[in-house]
Amino acid sequence: MMLTRSVTLLTTLTLSLALTAGTSPRIPSREALGPRARPVDERELFDRWMERRHRAAPGYDWRAIEAANLREALARAALAEKAGAAAKAWHERGPVNQTGATAAAVLRPDGKTLLLATSQAGVFSGLPDAGAWQRMTDTLGGYVHSLVVADPPETWVAAVYTYTDTRVYVSRNRGTSWSAPRGLPPLAFVYEMIRDGGNHKTVYLLGQTYNGSYLPFLARSRDGGLSFSVVWAGSDNERPGIWTSRTGAGPLYLLTHGEIFASANQGSSFASLGQVVTTFSNHAVLRGSEAGGPTLYAAIGRGGSLSTLYVSEDGGHTWQSRFTFTNASPNDLRYSGSLAASIQDPNLVFFGAVNGYRSADGGRSFQVINDWTEYYDDPANKLHADVNGIHVVVSQGQERILFGTDGGTYQSTDGGLSFQSLTENSLRSGQIYSTWSSASRPDLFLAGTQDQGMQISEPSGGPAGAALTDIQLISGDYNGLTAASHDLSGVFALYPTVPPATGTLLLFQGDDSGNAPRRFSTALPKFSGDIGFFATSAADPDDPEAAYVAGDRIWRMRHQGGNSFSQSQLPQSFSGDGDDYVSALAIAPSDHNLWYAATVNGHLWYSRDRGATWSESDTTQGSEPQYSSGALAVAAHDPLTCYMGGSGYGTPPVLVTHDGGATWTSLSKGLPSTTVWALAFDGLATQTLYAATEAGPYAYDARAKAWKSLLSAGVPPGRYFSVESVPSAGLVRFGTWSRGVWDYVAPRR
Repeated sequence: MMLTRSVTLLTTLTLSLALTAGTSPRIPSREALGPRARPVDERELFDRWMERRHRAAPGYDWRAIEAANLREALARAALAEKAGAAAKAWHERGPVNQTGATAAAVLRPDGKTLLLATSQAGVFSGLPDAGAWQRMTDTLGGYVHSLVVADPPETWVAAVYTYTDTRVYVSRNRGTSWSAPRGLPPLAFVYEMIRDGGNHKTVYLLGQTYNGSYLPFLARSRDGGLSFSVVWAGSDNERPGIWTSRTGAGPLYLLTHGEIFASANQGSSFASLGQVVTTFSNHAVLRGSEAGGPTLYAAIGRGGSLSTLYVSEDGGHTWQSRFTFTNASPNDLRYSGSLAASIQDPNLVFFGAVNGYRSADGGRSFQVINDWTEYYDDPANKLHADVNGIHVVVSQGQERILFGTDGGTYQSTDGGLSFQSLTENSLRSGQIYSTWSSASRPDLFLAGTQDQGMQISEPSGGPAGAALTDIQLISGDYNGLTAASHDLSGVFALYPTVPPATGTLLLFQGDDSGNAPRRFSTALPKFSGDIGFFATSAADPDDPEAAYVAGDRIWRMRHQGGNSFSQSQLPQSFSGDGDDYVSALAIAPSDHNLWYAATVNGHLWYSRDRGATWSESDTTQGSEPQYSSGALAVAAHDPLTCYMGGSGYGTPPVLVTHDGGATWTSLSKGLPSTTVWALAFDGLATQTLYAATEAGPYAYDARAKAWKSLLSAGVPPGRYFSVESVPSAGLVRFGTWSRGVWDYVAPRR
C-alpha cells in the first residue's frame, strides 16, 4: 500500500523573495559558453515558449511574483488543514502508474531512506525497496536541479531552475518550510551542489553569477546550507567542474579551463595538479570513484557540449583520453548529475542523455543500457527516455545506481546490468498539458502530458473519484486536445513544433469501451515564423473530421482517411512583423460564424464570417499590449460574450467582451498577478467560469463579481495548465503541472 499523508500544513514556504516588481536583481538570460555545438533542443524551446507566455509589463518580475503566489497558496492551504478542513470537493484522478520526471536522489542520515526530487511535484521520501513514497513538500516552483542533505541536524538544500532564473532554498524541518540561504551572490545558474564526505555539514555550490558579465564561482557552507561564502571565482564565462569523496574525508577537486586543482582545506585554497587538456575548453563535468587513487573522470568540451572523457587513476596527477562523445554526451543542461562513477568499482562509470550508457572498462567504451523505445514494452525494467540525473549511494550494504529520468527513478543493484523502476506505481507525479473526457463515461479520458505521452485512463469501477491508472498510447508531449463532441470518437492533439520539424497533428478515434483508440497523424503546415513550442488548435464544430490549426495564419486540416489530411490556408496573417502568432482560437458554440483569436503578443481579433476576414479589437489595435494571450472561452448562449485569459503582470489576467470582440474590459477582481492558461464553463445551465492559472485553480463568483481560489488542504499548488468541464458528472477537470489530473466538484448551494 502506498504511504500517504497530508503535507500541505507542513509546506509553508518562508522564501526570502521579492513580493513586488523591481526589488530583486534582474539577470539577463544565461549565455551559452561560446558557439553552439548542438541544435536547440525541445527543453530549451519549451523554456523559451514559457518565457514568452509570461510576458510582463515593464518593471514587473513575473518569477518573483509567482514565487510570492506560491508561498501564499501554501500558507492558505496550511491554514485550511490546521482548521481541519478536508478537501471534500477535490478528487485526485491519477495517473498512479505513470510517474513524471525525476532528477536527484540522495540518502538521508539514517543511511537507508532516499529522497527523490521530482521535476515539478516536490520531494518524496521512502525506502528504495519498499515501493512506497511519502510526499514531503510540494512544488518549489521550478525544476529541482540539485538536492543535498546535510547533517546534523538534517538539512535539505535544493537548487530550483527555470529558463532564466535559479533559486536556492534550504529547509531544516524536512521540507516543512524553506528559506533562502545567506551569502550567495545574485544567481544566474547553479551548476551543481555536493556534500563533503568527511564533514556532512559542509556543502559546496558551484554556480554562475552576473555582474555585467557571466562568471563562475564556488561557494562553501559550513552550517548545512544556511549560509554560504564564496571561496573561488572564475575570470570568464565557463562551466567548471567539482568533485569530492562521497564517503569520507578527501580533497576537493576543481577543474577549470582544462586545469585540475585540489584543496586540502575544504576550498580555502587550491593547488594545481597540472593540465588535463592543453587545448581551449570552457565546459567540464568532474566525477570520481572513491576506489583507486581516487579514480577521476572529467568530461570536457567547449561551448554547449562535452566532447571527450579523460580519466586519472592516481588522484588527478596524470590523465588519459579515454572516450570521445559523438552521438550522445552527458546531459547537464537542466539537471546536474548526468555523469557518475561507482563508489566501489573504479572502472564502472555511467552517463546519461536521451539514453543511459554504461562502461565497465574505465570509460574506454560505453554501451547503451537500453534504447528508450524499449521502455514502452517493459516500463518496470527499461529506462525511460531523457536521463536527468545519475546518483550512486551505498545503503543497507548494497551499492545502488539511481537513474532519474523523464519517466521516474530507476535502481540497479548489479552495477547497471539491469534496472528496476522505483516509482512506477507509487510516486504520484505528472505534468499534464490537456485533457479530453467522455461525457457518457466521465472516468474515461485522454490526457496529454509532458514526455509521458498521450494517455488514456482505465476506469476502475471502484469508488467514485478514485485515482486511476493510465495506459500510455504514444510517447512524447501532447497538448491542445479538442473535439467536435464530448466523447472520444474524434479527438485532435498537437505534438510540439521543434525546427526543422513542423510539429504534428494527431487524430484519436475511439469509443467509450476504453480500448485504445485508432491513431492518425500528419505534419503541421510550415509556419513562416517562430510559433514557440505548441501551435494552437480548435475543432470544427460542424465536421468531426476537421480541426483548425493556427500559427502566424490559420489552416483547416481535414482527415481524408489513414494518415492523409487535406490542408487549406485561410487568408488572414496575424504576424505583420513576423514575430506574432495565434496563441488561442475559439468558435462561438451558438453561432459558428463568429470566431475569436488572440495572439502571443496580446492582440485580440474577431471574425463574423467563419474566419474569412478578420478585424482587430479597438482595445488592442494600434497599441503594443504588455501581456500575452493564451486562453479563450465563448459563452454558450451568447456568441457576443467571450473571455480571454493571459499573462497578467501589471495588466489584467482576464478580459471580457460583450460586443463580439470589438472592445474588451478587465474581469480580474480576486485574481492575483498571474498567467491564465485555460478557461472553461462548468456546463450549459450554470455557466460558472473556471480558470487554470500559474497560481492554481480559480472560479468566478458571479454574485460577488470576483474570482475565488479553489485551493484547499492536500490540493497541489502552483501551475494548472488545463481545465475542462464534464457536466454529465457535475465536475470540472483540471490538469496540474505537478501531480496529474484532479477533479473539482462544486459544493451545492
